[in-house]
Order: sequence, then structure tokens, then C-alpha cells
Amino acid sequence: MTSPKTTEQLSAAIESLVASYINEVRSAASEAVERALRQSVVSGWPTNGRSKPPAPKRAATQRRSTEELGELGERLYELVRAQPGASMVTFADALGVSVRTLQRPMARLKAQERVRSVGQRNLMRYYPAAVGAAASPG
Repeated sequence: MTSPKTTEQLSAAIESLVASYINEVRSAASEAVERALRQSVVSGWPTNGRSKPPAPKRAATQRRSTEELGELGERLYELVRAQPGASMVTFADALGVSVRTLQRPMARLKAQERVRSVGQRNLMRYYPAAVGAAASPG
């Protein structure tokens, strides 16, 4: 390629370079679209703008019986009495279950006013409720 001598030649050279660049970008983009379409057809799942297939639906779990909840609640209450001020994570580790598994039994214990909580969210601590402390002896 020789150096342009006039502004018209420079303008024509620039327009030629820009046009060739645009053609290269168009062909690269169309090849990318073709590859993406081939992958979505081969993989067997529609892309819908997602980069991976949707997660499989979870199977319905069986509800815990009242007896199971009651037993877990009692074990949890004994643990709260043995370790006042501990977090739900501590109780879950001690009982060998997930924190989520203990939420309903703990809610029942709080509703029965056997346990009280202090704090919020992951800083919440649990204590046995002082049932007879406020009552006068009689």
C-alpha cells in the first residue's frame, strides 16, 4: 500500500479500511450466531438467553409428623437449656441437622414461651425462658 498523496486519496484509503473492517466484523458475528444456534439445537434445550440448562425440579419432600417435630423440639429445648446464648448453627451442628430443619421446632418453642431469642438474623441467640421467675411464690 502506498502513501496517499492527496486528501481525496487519504479519504478513499480510510473508507476502504473501514469497509473491510466492517465486513470482517459482520462475518465474525454471523459465524458466532451460527455456532450458537448449532449448539442450542445439538444440546437439546432452548437457550432463552440463559447460559446453562434450567435446574431440575426438586422432588416433593415428605412432611414431618407431629411426633417427629415434637421430639426434635424437645431435643432442641434441652440443648438450649444446656447451652444458653448459642446460635441456631451451634444447635444444628450438635443435633446433626440443618439450620432450616430447626426453624419450625424453634418457632414452636418460642410460641410456647419456653425459649426466648435476642438479636437479629444470624446474630440471634437463644435462651431458655424464665417461666417462674416473674411469678410470685405462693
